[in-house]
Amino acid sequence: MITFSRSQVIGAEFLDNGTVRFNGIQEDHIYGMEVQMEVRIADGEILNVKGDMKRYTNFVCPQAIPVLQTAVGLSLLEAGWDKKIMREIGRKGCEHFAEIIIECGRCLKQAVQSKSLHDALAKDPALDQKQFLIDNLKPA
Repeated sequence: MITFSRSQVIGAEFLDNGTVRFNGIQEDHIYGMEVQMEVRIADGEILNVKGDMKRYTNFVCPQAIPVLQTAVGLSLLEAGWDKKIMREIGRKGCEHFAEIIIECGRCLKQAVQSKSLHDALAKDPALDQKQFLIDNLKPA
C-alpha cells in the first residue's frame, strides 16, 4: 500500500528569444510549493525567482521565501550549480524550494531544444523531425 506520493511538474515558456520562464510545482499530502523563475538562455543566469507555499508544516516555513533571492545571479551552466542551490536555498531556506529550482535548471537544455524544434518546424513544416533531433541532440 502506498502511504506517500509526491508529484513534481515543471513547465517552461519563452518570454522572448533570450529568456525562459520556468514554473515548478511540488505537491504531496503535506506540502504544496511553487516556484517561478526566469533564466537568461545564453549564460543560464537566474534573473528572477518567486516562490509560494500553499501548504507547509511549520509557521517558520514562509520565512524561506525571501531566501530564494540568493539564487538570482547564479548560472545554471556553471559546474556545481545544483550543489550551490541546495546549500544556499535548501539549507538556509527550504529544501523543497531548492529541489524545485534544481529540477527547473535540469530542464533548461531540453526546453531550449524543444523551442529550436518548434522554430524549425515553423520555418519548414516538412522538416524531417527525426533527423533534426539526431543532428541537434548530439552530446556536446
